[in-house]
Amino acid sequence: MKKIIVFLLSLLHLTIIYGAEGGYSNYIPGTYGDFGMALEPPHGLTIRNDIYYYGASTNKTIRNTGIDVDGDITMKMDLLTMIYNTKIEFFNGNYAYGAAIPLVYLEVKGGSNFGRFNENAKGLGDLTLIPGMLFWNEGNYHFSLGEFIIIPTADYDEEAEANTGLNYYSFDTNFAATYLNPETGQDYSVNIGHIYNTENKDTDYQTGQEFHIDLVLNQFFSENFAVGVHGFYLKQFTSDQVKNDTANSLLSGFKGEAAGFGPAVMWATNIMNQDVTFIAKWLYEFHADNRIEGDHLFLSFALSL
Repeated sequence: MKKIIVFLLSLLHLTIIYGAEGGYSNYIPGTYGDFGMALEPPHGLTIRNDIYYYGASTNKTIRNTGIDVDGDITMKMDLLTMIYNTKIEFFNGNYAYGAAIPLVYLEVKGGSNFGRFNENAKGLGDLTLIPGMLFWNEGNYHFSLGEFIIIPTADYDEEAEANTGLNYYSFDTNFAATYLNPETGQDYSVNIGHIYNTENKDTDYQTGQEFHIDLVLNQFFSENFAVGVHGFYLKQFTSDQVKNDTANSLLSGFKGEAAGFGPAVMWATNIMNQDVTFIAKWLYEFHADNRIEGDHLFLSFALSL
């Protein structure tokens, strides 16, 4: 048993077995839209910048071992997203493409009965490419379909506890629908996504596939001001995998799950003849199973050129 415990701690770098390597993945709640989630952006370039903060912690005991494990993660990120909406149509939908560039600061603290660690990292995160999005609308109903590919562009050290990226590809396919009634100001939206994660080649660890739903309920009081309640649900539906039969038997059944909700507010104004939208929101995770649990905060602005 002692050899298994030592192997397990070495494999997971003093973290408890979670669904997803290290207890989190490339899914970030709140980045799938907030007001008019499936609405087509104006033709041309739309730029959005999100200042994102995530604080999470965990305390857990590895079952049948008596080993206590705890950890704290603080992430600060500046995420620049650019979407270019063309005038090209496919399947009667307007085609757009884009990319998202993250700058990340990450601090990780934690340990177990065997020792403590405190590390941080900063720099470029994993780039997201958006090779294609399609937008349709029918009256008050709007729909979108998009593919997001997270590529491992960040520096990664398998011996480090803190890295600005996860060192694997994620293919995130999303379908969104919005009901927006301009007369009543009601805005109801849902985004449904499936994420396939590839193997981390440095650790031989593959995070399982994930399903996520993002819901928003908004009320526009004018064209320039709206408030809402936003929520999310994440479910990992396949187990993580490593190239070791003993470890795989331990990982079997450890699938991550999380849910949260919180308030959001939007204010639009004109600055130097440019329409600019400001958004603030807080998503509180009230449930986390085999994942770290925390709070997601955003301060954002967007404009179309």
